[in-house]
Amino acid sequence: MIKLLKKLIKKKKIRIIDYIFAKEISQNSNTLILVISVYMSIINRIGNTCISLKNILQKKFFSKKILKKIHFKKNIEKELLKYKNIASNKNTNVPLIIENNHLHLHKIWHIENKIYKFFTKPYQTKKYSNIIWNKIINDKVFINLNIEKKIVILLCFLKKFLFIIGSPGTGKTTLAAKIIYFYIHILKKKNIILSAPTGKASYHLLESIKKNLFFLFKKNKYKKYVPNTSFTIHRLFKMYHTQNIFLNQKKKNIDLLIIDESSMIDIFMLEKIIDNISRKTQIIFLGDNYQLPSINPGSIIHDFLFFYQKENLKKLYNKLIYECNNQNLKKKNTLKNNIFILKKKYRFKTNSDIDQCAKIIKTGNIKNIKNIFKNRFKKIHFFKIKNTYHSYKNMIKKIFSFFKKFFTMIKNKDPIKKILKYFNDKRILCIQKKGFLGIRGINEFFEKLIKKKYSKNFFKINEKKWYIGKPIIILKNIKNMKLFNGITGITLLDENQEKKIFFLMPDHSIKIIPINLIKHYKTTWAITVHKSQGSEFSKIHLILPLSNVKIMTREIIYTAITRAKKKVYIYSKKKIFIKSIKKNICRKSGLYQKFKKLNIKIN
Repeated sequence: MIKLLKKLIKKKKIRIIDYIFAKEISQNSNTLILVISVYMSIINRIGNTCISLKNILQKKFFSKKILKKIHFKKNIEKELLKYKNIASNKNTNVPLIIENNHLHLHKIWHIENKIYKFFTKPYQTKKYSNIIWNKIINDKVFINLNIEKKIVILLCFLKKFLFIIGSPGTGKTTLAAKIIYFYIHILKKKNIILSAPTGKASYHLLESIKKNLFFLFKKNKYKKYVPNTSFTIHRLFKMYHTQNIFLNQKKKNIDLLIIDESSMIDIFMLEKIIDNISRKTQIIFLGDNYQLPSINPGSIIHDFLFFYQKENLKKLYNKLIYECNNQNLKKKNTLKNNIFILKKKYRFKTNSDIDQCAKIIKTGNIKNIKNIFKNRFKKIHFFKIKNTYHSYKNMIKKIFSFFKKFFTMIKNKDPIKKILKYFNDKRILCIQKKGFLGIRGINEFFEKLIKKKYSKNFFKINEKKWYIGKPIIILKNIKNMKLFNGITGITLLDENQEKKIFFLMPDHSIKIIPINLIKHYKTTWAITVHKSQGSEFSKIHLILPLSNVKIMTREIIYTAITRAKKKVYIYSKKKIFIKSIKKNICRKSGLYQKFKKLNIKIN
């Protein structure tokens, strides 16, 4: 069996880390445990948290050769429980746990169990007097909201936690600003924290909140309590990837925690959140269930969608008003109204091209995809690419022509802020990092074209190639410079004709940094779709690989297209585009199995 696994490593069907993990877990006790441990490592790495024992034979990984060697029997659960490193007894300290006919890694099972208890335990939210409720309901801001947003505001005060789900343009961050207004203005709450899984997303949330709160808090004595900073989840709870450590600390004294881009939250992040907030903290999760999930295991929004039920909005609103006025009544914690999906859109006009295209993709409607290929949408342009270098070269030249104005602005010495805004408003998105259709290939080809046309702009600093107009993306947070992971800078000349990197900050100020001080960066004519999550641009150019890649899914296409506000340019083969739409991410989750069982009991 070991020889067979080593052959799979050579063929790149499994990784060395899977083999090492399996040897550690199985402790060389049995070939069945060894094989299943390898598979457990693989499924955890791609985002699943457990293996379904019912479907275990349907997985392509288990070849006929392997099945013969593991002497598989019909009752696999009974067979597995014979071994000392697998148990169904939750109190036993073994590497693998069986629960609900699913096999779990003990560590992940323990975390999911903790998350389940947090969301399902009976909790008592603060009871507000009728005077407070009347202040909220009769406030001008509340009166001017549509019924969807009124319902969400009421749910915020009735629930300890709330998932606000919606596609781009449904006004999630605008609604968050209104929620902050009520917490500060009516309830006099002061400790409000804004957070997100990435630096880019957290600053985008802060920027959106500030825009929306400007008029709400004009000449208001509570304006000083509006959050003026935002945090990544790692920074807020002092989590460190590199050393895999977590600093113990006192529970955070937070009244309201708002977390954006919640689809990117994995179970490890969620564990640290619930471990380190006080009992009084209320949490609002903002997100889009159609976007890309987290890189690490877990998919909290998809797990929680199980409890979503469509209701008549007027009936639900009246029901919530009744609850507000009768908070002393005992009620079951069914989790039914802890999730609300926003339907009304504000960013796009009704039936706008980008909105229609996003609907086609997220529903997987293959018939209507032909309308994208035929360029029937004015704001969506599809360019068919072929397996030839000539086709690729023409595509890059076409995309490069869109940046002609950018270099003209630099040449004409337009205001720095104008140049930065112009560049930050458009982006080339790729699926992969490597390859000539990945970000490295695009960046290299772009720089060849730039050198031909603007060779005078090139120079070297610290033996590295630079040029006027070179865009870079910061890869790690730089605290002393207040630069976050994901922020983009442009190489330009300052007033003294010295070469510097200019960054447009979330508050629209400009930060200027000498080139030699910048570390942990990459050229960024193109970025991956994963890196773009949490951002928005006026125009995007989406480049798909020529062959089908594992990560090519409906979610990645949807995430890319919904980054754009005005125009989308797609470069792909039709077959590859269709294959991607047909394939969607479906993660196995122990948390989902627990929620499913709970819902059956309730109903």
